[in-house]
Amino acid sequence: MEPKNDSPPEAPVKRGRGRPKGTFTTPDCVRNKVREGGGKNGGARKAAGRPKGSKNIYSHESVKKLQDLKFDPIEKMVAEYEAITEVIESGEVRIGSGAYSQLIATKAVLINNLMQYGYKKIPERTETEEINKKPIAITLARRKEE
Repeated sequence: MEPKNDSPPEAPVKRGRGRPKGTFTTPDCVRNKVREGGGKNGGARKAAGRPKGSKNIYSHESVKKLQDLKFDPIEKMVAEYEAITEVIESGEVRIGSGAYSQLIATKAVLINNLMQYGYKKIPERTETEEINKKPIAITLARRKEE
C-alpha cells in the first residue's frame, strides 16, 4: 500500500512577470459556446451585424441637420469654385505667386470633391502581364566548302 499524501497540491511555479503558468482556465459559459451559423467557437453567424448598404444613424442625423439649416454642401463648393475661377481670371493674383498656386490647389481639391457626387470611384488596379515564352532552340552548323 502506498502512503497517503495529505499535503496540499504544489502551487504552480511563477516564471517572470504575470500570472503563473497553468493557472487560467476558460469559463464554461465561454468554452463550449456554439454559434448559430454552424461554426464552433466563433466565426460568422447568420444575419449578424448591420445589413449591407444600410446607412449609419449619424448619416441620417447629419443630413437632417443640413436640411434644417438649408445648407447644401455641393452648392457651396460650386460657388467657391466659381469665385476662385473669377479671381484667377481677373488677374488680381499674380501668376506664379504663392497665393496663385494655393488657389489652383484649392480649385483642384474642390473639383475632386465634387467628382464623387457625379461619378463612381474607379478602383485602382494593377495589371500584370504574364508572358509565357517557350525557349527557342537554335542549331548552328558550318557550311561545307565546295
